[in-house]
This record gives sequence, structure tokens and C-alpha cells, in this order.
Amino acid sequence: MPGRFSNRGIVRIAGIYLCSAAICTALATHGKAQFVDLHVYRLGGDAVLHGRNLYRLRYVNLPFTYPPFAAILCTALAALPWGTAAAAMALANCLVLPVILYFALRLPPVSEHFSGPARWKLAFAAAAAAIWLEPVRTALGYGQVDLLIALCVLFDLSLPDEARVKGMAIGLAAGLKLTPAIFAVYLLLTRRYRAAAVAATTFAATVAVGAIAEPDSSARYWTVMFASPGHVAPVQDAENQSLLGALTRALHTTHVGWLWLPMAGIVALTGLALARLAGREGDEAAGFSICAITGLLISPISWTHHWVIAVPALLLAAVTVYAGAAGRSRVATLACAGAIVVVAVIGWVRLARVVPGSDWLRLSPAGVATSEVYVVAGLTALVVAGCAAYRRLSDPAGTMTVTMTARPAGRAPWLAKPSPLLRGARSR
Repeated sequence: MPGRFSNRGIVRIAGIYLCSAAICTALATHGKAQFVDLHVYRLGGDAVLHGRNLYRLRYVNLPFTYPPFAAILCTALAALPWGTAAAAMALANCLVLPVILYFALRLPPVSEHFSGPARWKLAFAAAAAAIWLEPVRTALGYGQVDLLIALCVLFDLSLPDEARVKGMAIGLAAGLKLTPAIFAVYLLLTRRYRAAAVAATTFAATVAVGAIAEPDSSARYWTVMFASPGHVAPVQDAENQSLLGALTRALHTTHVGWLWLPMAGIVALTGLALARLAGREGDEAAGFSICAITGLLISPISWTHHWVIAVPALLLAAVTVYAGAAGRSRVATLACAGAIVVVAVIGWVRLARVVPGSDWLRLSPAGVATSEVYVVAGLTALVVAGCAAYRRLSDPAGTMTVTMTARPAGRAPWLAKPSPLLRGARSR
């Protein structure tokens, strides 16, 4: 009887999510988006099928900017009729979102508080709201693959460290878009050497396949385009929510390499150090979240739809705050919850960032402020993570407790006593 009740609950919440997803997809694909990136994917696949120059073709004014291996995979989309390809991409993105959140909830220590059915319920319920966040909406509207990339990363991280295939999905994701490669570095820093080696080997294999199938395009990509972020689009575009984009708009010039490179280096080192500390303590949820935000900040181009990989971090943060509420002061709990709500609202409401291209470097102070919201939120998250790490490290007793108990139990000390609601969810 309890199992049937749980299954009925999952089906009911899944139905609510599918209705929400259908409405959101219809709205997201109606307008300027209209699967423009899916057109670009098909253009790349068609170039491979017909032997055309991969990086000289354009859909309207949009080039194919991904590694040659991605174009090889896109041949499947190019072979389908347009209507079928669009429907398949929209359906895949809608189905993937709750699965991403489910895998996120499998990351320790959050995983300790949920049974399988309870995890699926929360994943579908959260997805019904998360699909309206701007990163998800834009990914749906453009027909992007960012949700599939996030799935690869979270699937890999949710596998046991002993799994022989751990790291393969991350390497594959890096072969499609380079930014997920930061998670291979994360595996290396947390001493999961075999998984890191599997990720590196898989990525190298994607490069080799691309070089064999498209030697000229591969040579052009890895020698010219790879090191030139401007080949994707103007870095000052207000939709580019990375450190580089934020600096170009704030300083009103694209010549910011002298400042961006050291800042990106500091953010990268800080973020990876914090992710390593969290991962070594058994807090994979925090390790993933910090690593995802760090990668988005330091990448030269981080469009708003790239930020879908940070959406699971919102859910993980909310669960962590709720689970630790009993052990925190009321003010601290409300402050954490308020911060999560603010970040969610930033993603939910599309701020007025889109302005004519000629004005991106001449924004008013208010325009600059509204064009930097994701970057500010990401930097704030790293500061909060750093403060929490400092408090733990400055408390010898707390550090000893973490070292002795976190990795075997997969539970961070502030989640050691789950709230009554989470205990109930686990029992169901």
C-alpha cells in the first residue's frame, strides 16, 4: 500500500510537471528564439554529411562554434525532417530536467535524507517551478543541448566512486562543449584518479574522432577558434553572463584581458579549492555546485542558457538550508532562505538586459547593474562557500568531526540531524 501511494504521488506530480513543461515550451519557442541553435546544430551535421567547410557556414548570421565531434553527433539531427528534429529536442529537454534534479538529489549528503520515491517527487515538483527559470526557458527556446550536458555531469557525479565508467559522461560532455572539463579537474583534485583519467581519455577520444572525420575543420578549431572567444559572438553581449562579459560592459571596452586573466585565475583557484575541500569532506552536492558556478564565471562566454547547470545547485541549497534549519539561528536560516529566493527571482524574471549591439559598451550605470546579475550572484555564492569553509576550518573540533565522519557516511555535519519532514520523506 505505501508503495502504491508513493507511485500514485509520483505520477500525479509528474503530470503537473508535464503540463507546466508543455506551456513553458510553447511560450519559449514562440518568438525570436524559435530553435535558432537547433538550426545551427543541423547546419553543422549537414556540413559533415556533405563534406562542407564546418566553420564557414552560417544560419542567418550564426556560425557553428562547437568542436568537430559535436558536429558529428549532430548528423542525426540533420538527417531528420525539421519538424521531427524540433519536436525531439523539445521533448528531450523537457524529460531531462526532472532527471537532472533527481541525480542532483542523489549527491551526498543530500541523498541521505530521501528514499527513491521521495527523491522523484521532489525532483518533479522542483522541475515544475524550475522550468520557468530564464536559463531553462532560453535553453528550451533555442533548442540548446545544455540540459543534456548537465545530465551527463550529474549522472557521472552520482555514480559510486568505484564505478569503472565514472568520468566517461563528463569526458563526452566536454567533447560537445569544453566547459564541463572543469569537472574532470574536480575529480582529479578530490583524488578520484581513475574517474579523472576516464574523463580525460574520453575527451581525447572525441578530439581524435573529430580529427579523423573532419581533419581540416578540426585543425582550424583547435589552432584558431579555440583560443578566440570572439568567434562565438561579441563578448560584451548582455546575455554573456561571465566575468569577461561583465568586465567589458562595466569598463566600456573589450580590452580587459589585463584584468580578466588574473581575476579569472583567482576565481578558478578559489572555486576549485573550495570544491576540493567540499568533495574531500564527502559533500558532493556542494562540490558540484561550487564547481559549476566557478566554470560559468571563468568561461569567456557563458550565455544565460549555460547557467542551467546551476539550477540543480539552487535545489541542493534549498534542501541543505531546510535540513540544517534546526541547527541554525532563526536569523541565519531566514538569511540563507532569502538569498536562495533572491537568486531564484533573478533567474525567474527576465531583466532588461537585451539592448542594441551598438550600446553594449555604452550602458548606463543602471544598465550595467542589470546586465551583471548572474555574475554577482555567482561571486556571492563563492564568498558564502568560502566563509562557511573558513568557519569549519577554524573550528578544530568541527574539522575533526568532518574528517572522521563525513566521507564514510556521505553526510556533512550540519545535515547530521535531518528535519522531521525529511525524515518522513525518507521513511516513505
